[in-house]
Amino acid sequence: MGRIYKQDSKSDVWYADYIDQNGNRKRRSTGCKDKANAAKLLAKWETEARMIGEGLLADPVSLQRETIESQLQKLQSHMAAKGDSAEHITRTIKLIRDVVAFNNWIRMRDVSRDGIADYAAYLKSNGLAARTRGAMITAMRTLCRYCVERGVLRSDPTVGIKKPSVQEDRRIERRMLSFEEWRWLSKALEAGPDRNGMAGHQRRLMYRTAIETGLRSGELRALKVANLQLDVDQPHIIAKAKITKNSKTVRQFISDKLAADLADFVHRKSPGVTVFAVADRTQMAGTLRKDVEDARQLWIETAKPKKHEIESDFLKSPNAEGEIIDFHALRHTAGAWRVINGMTLPECQQLMRHSTIVLTIDCYGHLAKDAMSNNRNLLEKLIG
Repeated sequence: MGRIYKQDSKSDVWYADYIDQNGNRKRRSTGCKDKANAAKLLAKWETEARMIGEGLLADPVSLQRETIESQLQKLQSHMAAKGDSAEHITRTIKLIRDVVAFNNWIRMRDVSRDGIADYAAYLKSNGLAARTRGAMITAMRTLCRYCVERGVLRSDPTVGIKKPSVQEDRRIERRMLSFEEWRWLSKALEAGPDRNGMAGHQRRLMYRTAIETGLRSGELRALKVANLQLDVDQPHIIAKAKITKNSKTVRQFISDKLAADLADFVHRKSPGVTVFAVADRTQMAGTLRKDVEDARQLWIETAKPKKHEIESDFLKSPNAEGEIIDFHALRHTAGAWRVINGMTLPECQQLMRHSTIVLTIDCYGHLAKDAMSNNRNLLEKLIG
């Protein structure tokens, strides 16, 4: 039976004396000035010692001696069992290993908040963007929380570490396509050359699907024929949780025209086959840029624009503001076109699956109809 005591009459803190799981007497500070709380902590420690001794609970001291690499292997299996994509798991593990190598950590007890902060500072000094540094912090947080849940760590060293603001450190500014630009891009793709394993008309269908759904590049590449719900009253595409960025299943509605085109495109494919057979995922943005260049050239040769029109930003990437057209720009176009045509920002947030309305406002707020200016004459009839 353990006991609590004060070391001397001047001490404010209560200490505990009990037998640990190895049968050794252990004395330690409870850190409590209140006797009742100190007694509760002693009871907790005694219960843990008994359960560890009986093999019902893992010994946290021995767990902390486990190597980081052994924990990474277990984390990898844990993430796969949750349904995380192989691409996400691979990137998470790599980010963690980079931090570990930088700090020369071996065991989980070596992991420290200062080490993570030092690596973040190192990345920043080498010109890496806020998004990359934030991804590293998220990866380390995933590992540490997993280890806390398993009892390998008593506390999470990533608590209190804030991810850098992507908005304040944005390296890539994307622009939307205008309606007229899409018309010319679509026209150029009708008889466009094969690129990245796909014919021009196939890429046109993929780009249109991206614009109508707002799906990201990775989500589009992972779509299976079975995910297309086309022969229903309200055609839609289902992106399963394992392929979406926020790990939530999403249903994106599409137009009847797109549904008919997709149905014609996949009618000979089996349900388990991917919809868009992209040859190289790393060439998605480059392929679109080449298609945009072809569309601009077709516009110049066919429309015979005037000199000042040729010098404009029409189908240019980057434009005069430095904004580029890459594959993610199609997703940006998806939100922008809807807001321009009257979709509210909360509705757009739901469509684009933004975590907060602030992100939606940052992206599309300038395109929304201005309620203040639109209603400037609202009281005219009343006031006279």
